[in-house]
Amino acid sequence: MAIDMADLEARLRRLEDIEEIRRLRMQYHYLINEGRSEETAALYTDDAYVEYEGVAVAKGRAEFSRAIPSLSRRLTFIKQFISNHMVEVDGDTANGVAYLDARYAHEGKSIMATARFSEKYRRTAQGWLIGEMICRTYFNVPIEQGWGSEGLQNFVPLTEAEIFAGERR
Repeated sequence: MAIDMADLEARLRRLEDIEEIRRLRMQYHYLINEGRSEETAALYTDDAYVEYEGVAVAKGRAEFSRAIPSLSRRLTFIKQFISNHMVEVDGDTANGVAYLDARYAHEGKSIMATARFSEKYRRTAQGWLIGEMICRTYFNVPIEQGWGSEGLQNFVPLTEAEIFAGERR
């Protein structure tokens, strides 16, 4: 049986692409967990669309680079754990879904959160980058409340003043 080298190379490239995209997603959470949220903007395309349900929307890397550090500054502690990252590659574009389990502190409360990231990726000269990220929250609650009650999404959206805090206009 002859080995089809073209097929083998295509399959290998697909697997390498998937691994690079998964590493991209893991890099985001590593930077958040290590308190380096300002570095996450480099993981996105210049025209990226980012939406954290009910909290923040950013169009483009410039807006994103302001919104994420602003959001992180509101928290005194944050640790995020990602799982079940599924990726489908189609040439120079890809789609992915990942699930988040997070713990953070906000206004003196210990918070549990879970969410789903739906993403679109693009191959660029710099490698794979995130072109769209939509985060949908399943629950976001103080530990003492738990996730079995009503009002599960209690995180207050960022105001424009918070997003642009510390910047000169």
